[in-house]
Amino acid sequence: MIRDQLAAIARPYARALMAVPGSDRAALLASLEAVAQALSDPAIAALAENPGIPRARLTAALVPDAADQSLVARLIDVLLKNDRLAALPWIAKTFAVLKDEAENRTRATVTTAQPLSESQRERLRTALARRTGHTVELVVETDDRLLAGVIVQHGDMVLDGSIRGRLAALAHALSPI
Repeated sequence: MIRDQLAAIARPYARALMAVPGSDRAALLASLEAVAQALSDPAIAALAENPGIPRARLTAALVPDAADQSLVARLIDVLLKNDRLAALPWIAKTFAVLKDEAENRTRATVTTAQPLSESQRERLRTALARRTGHTVELVVETDDRLLAGVIVQHGDMVLDGSIRGRLAALAHALSPI
């Protein structure tokens, strides 16, 4: 299945999980992310694709101990029955987005050459909150290849204020057509 198909398959499942009354969405998201992480292991992914392994055994192996364990186990069972287990990582991502929207929260990834101080993080979080109108959760990463500066990714928007990005833009502008 290609990426767009997996994303399309994931939406209804994620919406259905959001509609479950009384569920702890934070615990549910943690469980989904744990299973998605487990499925990223090639050995576990190979086991999941093995039709000789009983579904109940595979479900028991994949489901972490969490508050919404039975809900995640039922989801895995449905995905296995419909041969859609590959969509589970996309379901987790889509569920995270829907959960954030419901909580008026958004996430932004910030990549810097050097670690940010707490005051720099707070200023960046405040500026992004003003721009988006949401509470912003920052995921901060460092990449020494940037040389200096910062790259902010929020959804489809990418703001590249890194020296590396500026040098690449300059090289592109100076290159012959």
